[in-house]
Amino acid sequence: MELCYFADEIDKADFDKSVRLGVEAGATGIELRGGIWGKRVQEIDNDELQRVQDVLAKYNVTVMSVGSPVGKCAHDSAEEKSEHQRMFDRMIELAKAFDTTVIRGFSLWNPNRRKGDRANRPGVENYLDVIVPFLEPIAKTAEREGVTLSLENEGATIAGSCAEARMVADALGDTSGFSFCWDVNNGIGCGEQAIPDGYEQIKGRITHLHVKPNPDKELDPIRDSDIKYEDLLKMVLSDGYTGNVSIEHWGSPELMLKGVRQLRAVLDNL
Repeated sequence: MELCYFADEIDKADFDKSVRLGVEAGATGIELRGGIWGKRVQEIDNDELQRVQDVLAKYNVTVMSVGSPVGKCAHDSAEEKSEHQRMFDRMIELAKAFDTTVIRGFSLWNPNRRKGDRANRPGVENYLDVIVPFLEPIAKTAEREGVTLSLENEGATIAGSCAEARMVADALGDTSGFSFCWDVNNGIGCGEQAIPDGYEQIKGRITHLHVKPNPDKELDPIRDSDIKYEDLLKMVLSDGYTGNVSIEHWGSPELMLKGVRQLRAVLDNL
């Protein structure tokens, strides 16, 4: 299991610096989302792609996941949805260039997200007739190209809990082009008990895993629970998980590096 992190949360302007500091803290890979000399992953051209590869080779790290924004668009905007479907084609090109099969994605913006109460869910069943036509061609393309859209459960989107993400998966049907990025904290924030309730919904189809801090900006326990990451990671590994873990949203570059160091200690102890 490799330890990666969102490089843009270390330094948004200097990609070389963010990779160097992350590696020094104990990371072995990155989740590429932004901070690519001021650009987001969907904005880089092939020259910048090569520049990223040069930095990765310099520090002997790899891209574990393309942290794309695909699916963070309005459910009622045909133009935005079409734009994001086209964007996914570029994400596939980048995934292949960086030798990863995991492309993070989402299930369209939660129309109630600006109300500030993510536990008040919009009801996935009310939006499946929009989500499925959006994600189905993406999943089919991903399967054909040998990659997967790893759907993150995110409260700002329609599928914020694992149960909601599972409803999307069931509606799409079984395909290797669609899997789950488990954000344990996000599920708890949507009112879901992470273990066993949330985990049982997505068990066996998780391809990526996010690690966020608790309110005290510490690794353990996980958010509003008594779960420790070491126990959670032991559980998923024993069930055959072959993906990686990624540090996200610790609040500052210093706290991000603290999170990397804390998670490094946990992984070394496994």
